[in-house]
Amino acid sequence: MENLKEMIDYLWLTDDLHWDLALYWIFLINVVMLFTLPDGATLGTSIAIIVIIGAVIDKVYGFGFMLDPGRYTPERYHAEIFIGTYLMRAVMFVGPLSVAGSTDNPKTRAVGILAGLSGGVYSFARWYFDQREVSTTDIGLYLHWEMFAQSAGMVLVLARLALGRRFGFVHRDVPVTVTRVLAAHDVEV
Repeated sequence: MENLKEMIDYLWLTDDLHWDLALYWIFLINVVMLFTLPDGATLGTSIAIIVIIGAVIDKVYGFGFMLDPGRYTPERYHAEIFIGTYLMRAVMFVGPLSVAGSTDNPKTRAVGILAGLSGGVYSFARWYFDQREVSTTDIGLYLHWEMFAQSAGMVLVLARLALGRRFGFVHRDVPVTVTRVLAAHDVEV
């Protein structure tokens, strides 16, 4: 619960005002792009939503709090160490440009190009100022193995919800994940 409070506190302005404003801009320009997309542009809508979620995750240092940061602070783990942060920032650059390239709407194309260039400048600047000096032996992925099975189970549950009957090997009555450790008196067999 304390981690959630810390993450919510990071939604507002922090000491890194320049990064905060850049992420607010990326969030806003991608929301504008989302609303200028024509009806039926499912792929473009999905990409815009992924970029928006990525901006929020980057703003709240989400990977540092969602994953085991090991010997690092959650903020440093997210900003400098975790390989997923690099990939998420690349999506902030490539995603809007791919939406702009795949639409016929000139408004969406202009906003998509602006959003993509903004994401590219942000990604490069964060790499240059924050991640450039990090040793390659530090960059990586630290998994909390006790949570790995729960995460895999959650992916199966989400896949079942999203894909419905097309994802038929997960039966609706079979539990595939436990989201917390239950006390012995709370377990029913």
